[in-house]
Amino acid sequence: MSIYKIIGQNVRLLRQQKGLSQEQIADLLNLPSNTYAYYERGDRDFPMETLVKVSAIFSIALDALIKYDLSKIDLKGLMQVGSNRLLFPILIKENSKVESIEIVPIKASAGYRKGYADPQFIEALPKISLPFLGVGTHRGFQIGGDSMLPIQSESYIVGKYIESFEDIKNNKSYIILTDEDILYKQVKNKINEDGTLHLISNNKYYPTIQIEPQRVLEIWQFTCFISTKDIDEYSMGLEDIFISLNGISRGIEEIKDRILIK
Repeated sequence: MSIYKIIGQNVRLLRQQKGLSQEQIADLLNLPSNTYAYYERGDRDFPMETLVKVSAIFSIALDALIKYDLSKIDLKGLMQVGSNRLLFPILIKENSKVESIEIVPIKASAGYRKGYADPQFIEALPKISLPFLGVGTHRGFQIGGDSMLPIQSESYIVGKYIESFEDIKNNKSYIILTDEDILYKQVKNKINEDGTLHLISNNKYYPTIQIEPQRVLEIWQFTCFISTKDIDEYSMGLEDIFISLNGISRGIEEIKDRILIK
């Protein structure tokens, strides 16, 4: 299929999804109806300035509109998560939905921040099936570092997509995709107070990060995590450490009391 045909087909699919007629789109593009019909059929190439307008009308990035066959995408599940930024759902294969979620390994993190408009990038991500997740759009992210102990580095966090900052529950854990990084933190919504989100690590050696909402591209609420590392006798979670420290403190107080009694 020629690129003209693919672009025309993509535009037709998006138009039909919005429930608009060819005449309505032609009016929005300030084009004669028959000229627009030529473009949509793929008989003529869309001029670049027209494609830019189409991109704005459907809030879809140009590279997704031009380079990929959107008929292979579940358009009903396509979610707009920002200006010209789309969250691509599970791809359709052989007329049936693949019951799986995409996993973003650490090595793919940088590509994920750039690949949101690339359904082929999303399709190429490894996938797993987790039937207990329930409703909602889910995705898995591999985390690195020790800022969220006791969850170990290189574990996979599965999150449910959050559509609005208002849906954030304070002091709950989220995957936050920013313009620079993918973070796993506890979140406090302070937008109405100081205009930022406060991102807090379980590991208190890491300072709280304040980030403006316009820098946030996606937010995924923690659902579950998967660890590939075994827990050995030398591994202690934060709760165990706190219990141990509490026991030491009590022991010190008992020694002090004994000394005072003597």
